[in-house]
Amino acid sequence: MVIQRLNLRDQVRNELLDWLSDGRLAPGQRLEEERISRALGVSRTPLREALASLAGDGLIAAVPRRGFRVPRLSAGLIQDLFPVIGSLEGLAVRLSGQQARTLATGLQELNGRLALPHLTPRQRADADRRWHELLVSRNPNRELGALLDRTRSRVRPYAGSWARSAAELEASRAGHEAIATLLGAGRIDAAAEAVLHHWVRATRPVIAWVEREAEPG
Repeated sequence: MVIQRLNLRDQVRNELLDWLSDGRLAPGQRLEEERISRALGVSRTPLREALASLAGDGLIAAVPRRGFRVPRLSAGLIQDLFPVIGSLEGLAVRLSGQQARTLATGLQELNGRLALPHLTPRQRADADRRWHELLVSRNPNRELGALLDRTRSRVRPYAGSWARSAAELEASRAGHEAIATLLGAGRIDAAAEAVLHHWVRATRPVIAWVEREAEPG
């Protein structure tokens, strides 16, 4: 795609996040700045700014005198990161208060998309990301919102983990449904607790996928 000149660094960053999600930037890959800048139709300056931003958030690694590299997939990262995301989202739900009740119907509608049989793993990951973005959309704390955006972005390279069994897909949908039901009933604290439980439970299928990806052949 050709990037239009409007907040160029952020546009480049968002496009590279998509590349991390769909495997165009693969784990362990060294980033060739000249090739990427040509592909995006931008100069090296906004590209380097975007790469520095991604490195600051832990999505890529800066290698001294060698540029940037995509980190290897890490089960340990998922084990540590998912409870943090769950805690932050739970706090965002609590801060949303009773306004979060208005989200229940939309969350249930989005959750239905995860059941569609024709979706690719990346499309399921995108649908899940939109669900979680809607979940915290009534959060009034901008700093928390920005922190959540940065933290959740680190999950993008793990979109392939949505290639999971029907039972695991249904378990994820059931978790979403439980949270939406609690919000609709105005049980905000219980919903926040369910959000943390949902993220902790989600470590299992993602770690299993990381381990499969690490197997030779």
